[in-house]
Amino acid sequence: MKISRMIIKSPSMLFEGDLISHHRVNFFTAWALLLSDLQSLPSASPVRQKLGQWVQDFADTQILDCLFEHIPLQPGAINSSKKKDVELPASVSEAAAAAKRAITTGSLLFIIESLWPIGTEEMASFAGALYGSMLRSLPAYVRDWYTRLRDRSTSSAIESFTKTYCSPLLLADELFQ
Repeated sequence: MKISRMIIKSPSMLFEGDLISHHRVNFFTAWALLLSDLQSLPSASPVRQKLGQWVQDFADTQILDCLFEHIPLQPGAINSSKKKDVELPASVSEAAAAAKRAITTGSLLFIIESLWPIGTEEMASFAGALYGSMLRSLPAYVRDWYTRLRDRSTSSAIESFTKTYCSPLLLADELFQ
């Protein structure tokens, strides 16, 4: 019950606080627990469908804005890093690796186990893992948020991150199911 209250509560206050505040860590952890429960259910399960619909209906999509505060994407940086020897910022690399692992394993346990001591790179990994897990478990929720983005450069950077690090794994997962 407390987890659902944390998730449906608007995360707008998260934008006012420190990026590694206890409130933000607790909010991310509540999402990790929800996503872990969701992923533990069979895909055709009525409970999973109801839980997914509950998230769609009641959870504020601002969580995704909050996740990308920890993944500082620069427009065009991901595409240029593939073409040249341009290194991504550590937080983006950490987030990409965590997103890939969350998609591949369907688990968030690895990120919880490696979270402490909490720092900016750990939170970037946490954000990436949550994003990957949301893409895997709640694609309509993420799509709804993405279509509402107004800033073209932000949406382009997120699209590039998703296409580069997440989509190939999600497609492979879908093909092998």
